[in-house]
Amino acid sequence: WAEGLTSGRGRIRSAIFRGTLRAQALAGALPTIDQMVHAPLTFPGANVWYMHGGHFFDWVGRTRGQQTAAQTHDAMSDELIPFSLNRSIFEASGQIVVDLFRAWKADLTALAQAERQAVIAAGETPTIALTTTGQTHENPRFTPEGDLLAFISAPEVVSSIYTLRPDRKPERTIDVDGMSRFDVCRAGDLMLYDLPQTHTGAYGFFDLFAVDRRSGERHRLTRGQRMREPTCSPDGARAAAAQIRAGRTVLVEVNLGTGAVEVIHDPGDLNQVAYPVYTPDGQGIVFERVSQRHGRDLAIVDIKTKQIQEITDDVALELHPRFSPDGQWLVYASDRDGVFNLYAHAWRSPGWGPAQRVTRVVTGALDPVVTPDGRHVVFRMLTAHGTDLHRAAFAPGEVAPPSLEPDVNRADPGEAPLPSEAYSALETLWPVAWSPSFTFSNIESAVTQLGIDIETADAAGLHFLVGGVQTIPEEDAVSVSGNYTYTGFRAGLNLSASHNTRSRANGALHGSLPQPWRERVSNFGVGLSLPFERAGRGATAALRYSYTMFRPAENLDPVHTPFDTAPDLPIGEQRGSISASLRYSDVDTAPFAISSESGRTMGATIRVRHPQLGGDLQTAELFLDYTEYVDLWWRHALAVKMVTAFGRADGESRLFYALGAPPERNVVLDSLDEIFFGSTFLRGYPAGVVRGDRYALLTAEYRMPLLDIFRGPDTVPLFLQRMKLSLFTDWGQADTAPLEPTPDAFKKSVGAELVTDAILAWRLTMVVRLGYAWGLNAGSEDQLYFFVGQWF
Repeated sequence: WAEGLTSGRGRIRSAIFRGTLRAQALAGALPTIDQMVHAPLTFPGANVWYMHGGHFFDWVGRTRGQQTAAQTHDAMSDELIPFSLNRSIFEASGQIVVDLFRAWKADLTALAQAERQAVIAAGETPTIALTTTGQTHENPRFTPEGDLLAFISAPEVVSSIYTLRPDRKPERTIDVDGMSRFDVCRAGDLMLYDLPQTHTGAYGFFDLFAVDRRSGERHRLTRGQRMREPTCSPDGARAAAAQIRAGRTVLVEVNLGTGAVEVIHDPGDLNQVAYPVYTPDGQGIVFERVSQRHGRDLAIVDIKTKQIQEITDDVALELHPRFSPDGQWLVYASDRDGVFNLYAHAWRSPGWGPAQRVTRVVTGALDPVVTPDGRHVVFRMLTAHGTDLHRAAFAPGEVAPPSLEPDVNRADPGEAPLPSEAYSALETLWPVAWSPSFTFSNIESAVTQLGIDIETADAAGLHFLVGGVQTIPEEDAVSVSGNYTYTGFRAGLNLSASHNTRSRANGALHGSLPQPWRERVSNFGVGLSLPFERAGRGATAALRYSYTMFRPAENLDPVHTPFDTAPDLPIGEQRGSISASLRYSDVDTAPFAISSESGRTMGATIRVRHPQLGGDLQTAELFLDYTEYVDLWWRHALAVKMVTAFGRADGESRLFYALGAPPERNVVLDSLDEIFFGSTFLRGYPAGVVRGDRYALLTAEYRMPLLDIFRGPDTVPLFLQRMKLSLFTDWGQADTAPLEPTPDAFKKSVGAELVTDAILAWRLTMVVRLGYAWGLNAGSEDQLYFFVGQWF
């Protein structure tokens, strides 16, 4: 709202935002007030705050006064309890937000209907929907064989490039998770795409990749070149792309044989280039010129002479230029009449001639590509549920209307360069967030912890520091903790330290009577983490050293008689360990999936304790885990997990692992405290039913959706998302002898688990698991459990 009000640009004035709102208003699909306050999983997700919320406050400002937003902010800032949304807006506008929201929806719908009637009266373009699932369908391209490819991220499919054929489900063709744009080379079998890469575990940039459509073989074209939006030359030997340099983008050419990079056009200052496409003869490149003054226009550069010729020069936004297969037309999208439509220029007509209209639609048309026969154009249509691919006749006709003038003057950025100086992290390394904390440290006795948490980071994202101070008044104890991460190295560096005083129930024996034992625990750790990522696959290698010291605190002196057993009091000890781990994942999840649906994760960790590492123990441990996900049908999934560990210790010390029941917890307090539990339980048995210095746990879960809710009571800070169900079986064994890989050696259980997802206080995720488990072997018990935690 603010950027649109003050700049004359921004998202409020975006024809894409307006077209999407128009589509939703006409379809009766505008979000409800509870979905606006929270973020729905459905389109547009968290963007609802900017798209709908921004337009809502724009309407409130125009109808109730532009001061309303500031007055609402001031009223809310004065509230001790931060959930009085209706009261704050009422103080500023005289109406509660629910009533204002209904009025805005009514006005928006009436405006959308009037705009649709105007389009119909002028002659709406007939279109045929090629897809109808919404969310994201973009970057359509035809192969030389005539197949239509597109990048799809829809509710029921994993984000990737798909082949679309009539009357058939989209076929996943190439896995390019995170891609920005791709292009199919007309000569040969190559397809080019960009893909984000990670640098030092914190920074992301795009590089160019190529894949052979026949063999599936991939290879990387550039390394660290910060390139995106590639396009193939007609002869298939070169690629044009936009490259980031010094705060702007320049137009470059990449030799696909040698990898050599040549700058074709540098716009200078902070100007940008985007969406390049070769001319049919391969001698020029048409591109989108993003100017600090003039918005987005189309221009063409001669590759040999580097001469620039303007194609459009107006206040409209021109996007996604493409040439028709016969080379006669340059087709693109423009919002010159307030709605994104497709237009075309006859190539090489004198001065390119006037733009000719190709479509007239109600919502918006983007991303055009002309079919191989030249008779139709396929494009991305704005819909109520995202974007879908539509097809229309390709017949450039009437001369395009003149571009609309902006209703707010744009600020002139001027020619003076911005001042610069050497970066200093200390200038911005101040606390960015703090919050009081209030937790229950013990669910049975309800011992409280009071404290404060502080987070800080520098502007460049090199340094992250989280610290906290907690007090336990009932025990006269204070705990402090700090965690620091530095991302400037190839491997991320992490330092952590903490000190607290705690009580262990039954930690000591006074004679034969157990007594609580207070001790001071100090911990220090340092770790390195090295990520490797590519095309939806990721691996991480990590190394960590940890040192912990336990010392007795103030405790009651033991009272006993000569006939009692001697007191058994813990002594101070220290533990030093080093661990190394390696993890890999290629898991895929569709946007609306209830669980991870395909792929696998695996990991291995070795941990060693030794006196030379600063401890009193000498142990060695190996931890292994493997998880596989199988997509079954319509959001149903099978998840299988295996976890195992082996441990050894010297002398009289023994390492023991134990499996057993899920914890008994207070789910409301755990949600507020953001305490979550995982899935390493042997359900249907009491705690510690199997123990040993090695164990294996196998779990299989059949997961299915039950109910998509995504509703809440208006502005009340509670939003129910969905309910889902799993049928599971757990198999576990532990021993001090070698494990037996036979079914009879495992303790087995079966059961069912109901999971409810919700959002508390507008931002806290609450995933509650209610389950019932039946043990099938001796020592089992029927269990009903209820706790907060995600599925594995």
